[in-house]
Amino acid sequence: MTLRSQINLLIALLMGLFLTAVIALEVDATRRSIREEIEASTRITLQLLGTVVADTQARGGSVSPQLLTNFFQHLGRVRANNIKLEGAGGQVFYVSPQSHYKEGRNAPSWFVELVTPPALPTQIRVAGGLITVTPDPSRSVVDAWDDLSSLLQLGVASLALVLGLVFILAGRLLAPLQVIVSGLQQMERGEFHARLPAFKVTELNSLAESFNRMAQAVEDSFMLRRESAKRAEELRENRAVTALIQQHVEAERRALARELHDELGQGVTAVRTIASSIAQRAHERAPDLEANALAIVKVSGEMYDAMHSMVRQLRPIALDNLGLADALRELAASSRLRKPELSVDLELGPDLDGLDEQTNITAYRIIQESLTNVARHAAADTVMVRVSHDLEASALHLEIVDNGCGMDPQAINDERMGVRGMRERATGLGGRFELHSALGEGVRILVDLPIHLEQGSL
Repeated sequence: MTLRSQINLLIALLMGLFLTAVIALEVDATRRSIREEIEASTRITLQLLGTVVADTQARGGSVSPQLLTNFFQHLGRVRANNIKLEGAGGQVFYVSPQSHYKEGRNAPSWFVELVTPPALPTQIRVAGGLITVTPDPSRSVVDAWDDLSSLLQLGVASLALVLGLVFILAGRLLAPLQVIVSGLQQMERGEFHARLPAFKVTELNSLAESFNRMAQAVEDSFMLRRESAKRAEELRENRAVTALIQQHVEAERRALARELHDELGQGVTAVRTIASSIAQRAHERAPDLEANALAIVKVSGEMYDAMHSMVRQLRPIALDNLGLADALRELAASSRLRKPELSVDLELGPDLDGLDEQTNITAYRIIQESLTNVARHAAADTVMVRVSHDLEASALHLEIVDNGCGMDPQAINDERMGVRGMRERATGLGGRFELHSALGEGVRILVDLPIHLEQGSL
């Protein structure tokens, strides 16, 4: 049921109750009025008859039925009373004539029973006869019914008029609600640009203003979420591209490291071997040639060491051949050789062998970059590296902590420190990267890397 119909129904109910109350009061007033009229009419009739009888007797006359009959005939009908005169033998001398007032009309029986009060006939005995006075409120009841019918007609006409006016006015007043409902339906369909116009009714105008503010807030929030989703998708795509690039870079590094180790390494070794042979043969016959050959041996040795250093930087051979644990031990040892004053404490948990390729290389590169940063920027004398395998969570936990000078929080994402690269490596693999530091408090890096069941290749 619509609100408009509910308002009309409520008005109709209230007016119906009001009209019912008015009719009830009218019926009660009519009942009292008819009772008073009957009592008054009966009292007057009895007084009149008593006066006639007494006056006749005072003159020394006899109150005979003939005398009373003549009197009643001249008197005519008395309103609200029927008079009947009977003789001593039961013969009827006189009966009140029928009333001509609204002759032939009668009120409904239910209304008659509702408004007619109980009234008993009154009898007066006279010489030679009996006078019976019976109350007759029929004409008063007809008058009351006519008045009530007029009231009902007026009430029904007023009710119809009021309901019609209320229906029209309610339609005009509730018309803005259709606009509001339409706006809400637009919002439900995702049309967040929907706005409501200004209304003349103060309350509805306040509602429209609140709706417009809400719609604006929803639209702004939706646009922000859509922009955030777009940026998140772009970030996921960028990370996927970054991970792919890193995979290709690692593949190229591995291939280059193998080429350096296999081709250049063998060539440098051959040069060194040939130079050593020449130096041995020229030891006595050509001292100058021996010196040159030994110089070649020395330079080729330095080239070999430099080549091996480059190979370790490009791709740790131990990572492919021995696993993550041995590769990290070799990395820690090389860090101690490069900077003897830096103590590298390495704590490796069990079950670090047999991890997938992506986890191995990501963990190795993050620890490698961290140790490089400590050696170059931290001014630390101790760095602790912890690596553990959480079997339940299927994750690899890394913790690198140094006691150096720390970092300004504003410079944590400084590209020179390689932090962004480490973070991208970790998040690109679906892991978590955290860096905690403050000036004078060292640096603490926490990394969680998921371990995939399938072995990958870079």
